[in-house]
Amino acid sequence: MGSPEPLPDHVRITARAEHDLAKLLKKDPQRFARVWDDVKKLASRTLPQRPKKLKGFTPPMWQLDSGEFRIFHTWEGSILWIRGVLRKTEQSQRFRTMR
Repeated sequence: MGSPEPLPDHVRITARAEHDLAKLLKKDPQRFARVWDDVKKLASRTLPQRPKKLKGFTPPMWQLDSGEFRIFHTWEGSILWIRGVLRKTEQSQRFRTMR
């Protein structure tokens, strides 16, 4: 995918999220950098804001706002899974497929 800095070893990215991130990197490297930085902060648990827990998911899914994007993720033990990165305007369209 060509990320600016490697993520910690306990972070995994699904194929869907990797596709989302690659598309964002190609279209808008500056916004990609912000999202990537927020993923790193999420992994180190150094975020100024708290992610929102979403209803109806097992395991629980969380959403983190990152500018005009949302980072969807789950924690499975100590492993952080990045499940998707969507513009806020795209969320309702693709949200159903993430369940």
